[in-house]
Amino acid sequence: MDKKVIFQRLGILLAYPLAYAYIRFMIDGTGDFSIDPSNGAGHFLITISYPILALVFIIVNEFVRRGRRGAASALSPEAIFWYVMTFMTAFTASFGPGLELSLFAMHLCAVYSVLVSNNMLLGGKTSGFIIADLIDGFYVKSFAGFPNFIIDWQCFKKNQDQSGEVTSPKKNPLGAIVFIFVMIILMIISVSLMASIDEDIAMFFDDFLSNLEDYLIDVNLFEVFVRMIFAIPVCFYVYGLFSRTAKSNGNNEGKVASWLNRILGKGKTVSAVIVYVAAGTFVLAYLLFFIKRMAYMLGGFTGTVPEGKLVAYYAREGFFELVGIMAVNMCVYLAIILFGKTNKDGKFALPARILVTLLMAESIIFAVVAMSKLGLYYSIYGYTPKRILAMWGSLALGFASAMTICTVNRNKPHIRAGILFTAASYVAICILSGVLETLS
Repeated sequence: MDKKVIFQRLGILLAYPLAYAYIRFMIDGTGDFSIDPSNGAGHFLITISYPILALVFIIVNEFVRRGRRGAASALSPEAIFWYVMTFMTAFTASFGPGLELSLFAMHLCAVYSVLVSNNMLLGGKTSGFIIADLIDGFYVKSFAGFPNFIIDWQCFKKNQDQSGEVTSPKKNPLGAIVFIFVMIILMIISVSLMASIDEDIAMFFDDFLSNLEDYLIDVNLFEVFVRMIFAIPVCFYVYGLFSRTAKSNGNNEGKVASWLNRILGKGKTVSAVIVYVAAGTFVLAYLLFFIKRMAYMLGGFTGTVPEGKLVAYYAREGFFELVGIMAVNMCVYLAIILFGKTNKDGKFALPARILVTLLMAESIIFAVVAMSKLGLYYSIYGYTPKRILAMWGSLALGFASAMTICTVNRNKPHIRAGILFTAASYVAICILSGVLETLS
């Protein structure tokens, strides 16, 4: 049998077990499969249900992908990276700084990995269209592919020769099911008759049925039945994502990307003077803030606290505001590239590049100051998941600002590097969080 057909069939057969496992472990809880690798230093419980689920997700997607695109279809380095991120975010969910955030990241990476593995990104690779890519995966591909779970069962049909005649008799699976059911009924009747004659046989089946009843009570068949029902739409959704993406040729993604580029291009009507004034206002405002609050900004580095303030209060004061300012600056940059006029080559004039560079440089300073305040607080009060998560947020925004400076001055988008860094750094911070949790 052709390997391509084998992969097609495996993808279909494993879709429902994957959906049932998702319902079981993501909704009903994850306490079933856990290990405790702590060795006398704290308690460190790892739930392995999430990474197993992520691994099965990857395997099923590969079966469907190779079944549609060819058994020898190789993975790109970027696809491998996002598969690893899907598995690692799932693996770190139980000991990272935030379970909900890790599970959210796992879902994002999982859907994105399906798109990347099939080369279905709007920009051809990770780009500024990532939000549109995720919408395409979570909604368009998944729901549009709902019927595929029924349609793709055609791969189980026997191949026909060139004359159109079936090479072997068609098998009716319904007939096999009915036959097995009838045999089971007849076996029960036969065993009952034998048990009425022989006491040993009767005692054996009494014990067997008693144990079976206890087992069924422990299993809780009602919950299993409910999961089986809810797993059906999940199966259609997940397989729809796999199949629809694997069957796509990328033409629709190319059209959507062209449409988005035209829409973005039509919005670039704001004159350079207005852009200069707006960006310059932000740059000047931050400069004045730096001058006025110099001692405040340097306190985290020197370990000195303004008179009359507690260390804990000073370390927390303004941290989230600084992070918020960095986020605002990124929005300012996005507004400039969306609405500001450019030359024929799509480049901004030198004054605009200088102002954006200064604005992002100030964001990097804000990130460093926020990290220093967080470091001061951490050195006194120790580790908590929220503190290390805040550290990651500051680091990610600071790196995004640095990539923005590179983008503006080199006229080459660096959003791909920023996204890859954000994903990899989150996994790294989760691992660090787990280590600190063990040592605490």
